[in-house]
Amino acid sequence: MRGMWGGYARSLGGLGRGFGPEAFGREADPNRSHGISARECLRRALRYFTPYRGATLVILICIGAHTALSLLPPLMVRAILDEAIPRRDVARLWRLVLGLIVLPLVTGLIGVLQNYWHTRVSQRLMFDLRNELYRHLQRLSLRFYAGTRSGEIMSRLHNDVGAVQGAVLGAVIGVVTNTLTVVMTAAVLFAMDWRLATLACAIVPAFVLPARRIGRVRHRLSRRTQEKQSELLALTQDVLHLGGYLLMRLFGQADYEAERFRARHGEVMDLQMRQAMTGRWLFLFLSVLAAAGPALIYGYGGWLIIRANPAAPDVITIGTIIAFVAYLGGLYRPAGQLANLYVDLQGALAVFGRIFEYLDMKPDVTDRPGAQPLPPIRGHVRFEQVTFSYRPDHRPALKDVSFEIPPGHLVALVGPSGAGKSTLTYLLPRFYDPPCGRILVDGYELRDVTLDSLAAQVGMVTQDTFLFHASVRENLRYARPDATEDMLFAAARAAQIHDVILRLPEGYDTLVGERGFKLSGGEKQRLSIARALLKDPRILILDEATSALDSESEAAIQAALGPLMRGRTTLVIAHRLSTVLAADLILVLDEGRLVEQGSHAALLGQGGLYARLYATQFRRQAEVVQS
Repeated sequence: MRGMWGGYARSLGGLGRGFGPEAFGREADPNRSHGISARECLRRALRYFTPYRGATLVILICIGAHTALSLLPPLMVRAILDEAIPRRDVARLWRLVLGLIVLPLVTGLIGVLQNYWHTRVSQRLMFDLRNELYRHLQRLSLRFYAGTRSGEIMSRLHNDVGAVQGAVLGAVIGVVTNTLTVVMTAAVLFAMDWRLATLACAIVPAFVLPARRIGRVRHRLSRRTQEKQSELLALTQDVLHLGGYLLMRLFGQADYEAERFRARHGEVMDLQMRQAMTGRWLFLFLSVLAAAGPALIYGYGGWLIIRANPAAPDVITIGTIIAFVAYLGGLYRPAGQLANLYVDLQGALAVFGRIFEYLDMKPDVTDRPGAQPLPPIRGHVRFEQVTFSYRPDHRPALKDVSFEIPPGHLVALVGPSGAGKSTLTYLLPRFYDPPCGRILVDGYELRDVTLDSLAAQVGMVTQDTFLFHASVRENLRYARPDATEDMLFAAARAAQIHDVILRLPEGYDTLVGERGFKLSGGEKQRLSIARALLKDPRILILDEATSALDSESEAAIQAALGPLMRGRTTLVIAHRLSTVLAADLILVLDEGRLVEQGSHAALLGQGGLYARLYATQFRRQAEVVQS
């Protein structure tokens, strides 16, 4: 069930039908590890900062100013206790008090400015990353989509990118902020009293050293969590999709699907619990250390005051001890946050690794260097000794196939199931490239022209019609966004669907529903034909199967196909006697080989495979028509 409703590519007449992930080479398993190290992930992630160097500099300036101003209050408190009050200096006292009031306002305003630019840059980074990933996914080949569940793709595009939103920027900013705070605080502490500073700083390594091991565990758990979330999203999208819902109801599998969802969701919940609890005992220990620091300063500092000679020049004052303890928060808190940042960064880099795995996938079909746009063509098609296999170790789907189609001719593709008919139609629009042989259109080899220019002149109408959950007008204009109303109406009339559209509740503005569910099978097919007419391709590929439709819909579709095929080079996977009789050329395929070609009469006279297929398949249609 999960492979039936996976997305647009698989709806194109069964593209990828019958191929599991094992059949699709290097793009088949998007969840495999490419061995991207955390260091490499970080290096690549930091590249996204390049367009925002100015904004990042503003953030760093704000950090420096905020950190420096945050160091002043304890010094001002010490000045109040040790200088202003003992000397009865009221003016200085009130200046210091006013400074204690104004400083939080200034640092708060700087913090607002920093947060604005931090948020702006992190949002832009996510925007850039998601757009880059989306554009890259558009370029990946049919091989990838035929072997990957659409829910997995959605998870990478939305969940994974969302999971790293601001993670790298936050980590970089956090590292700079906390390192600067630790260094500046330590400098102030040593300037105040080297003995107390040495005691305070001796605890700092205990905050940082254990973080590396916990970071590795967090990295592994984070990656596993994202993978399980991808599986959960894929399952949800399969079942809570129109097709999946219908199958679930038809086969009474609601309890089974609920249990599957519960089991997968339970795995995600367990991993999230483990991820959330990773290192919490360490952080509890660190919080005890953070509390022990002030106690030791009070004890050691008090002992020094008690033992000191009041006349000595290096005597410690009460104000110094109070200021020292106030600074310890600025020493231990950022040290602990550095440990936390390392753990969190490892988790974010694991998710980044999943995104980079997709970005590192190489499309099977690309524009080669120097490819030229395909000029307007007449539609002359030639296959020269084309051999193609979906995997090197599989039986070739096409073997040494050669034929030629003059411009404007109608060609019927005939053969038993698995003969290679669909594969042949996939190669002409370059869904795949054959490793052996050449395919030429008007003398241009397909590999020498750009994909977009080829797509502009090749159209396809398939048995399984895909429509977006949008209006009739939007679905039609997908083929030609600049089409006028008159052009829409003309295409719809030629496809025998215009009057049907006008009877819909909102006419051309009627939403067709998920995959066109609000329309009948025949109406969807005729709408697809109208869309192809609007595109006006020079080469047309058809799967004309209408066996699942009623006789009225079938007749309407056959009437609509007439103007669509007129004057175009057309390849039809033929299921009807009328098509093979009307064809200028019939190509008979068997086990990937082109075994016969010619007209209907000539092939019947040969008494080969076509004659046998006619006797078992097409003759019955003729008898039904005659009766």
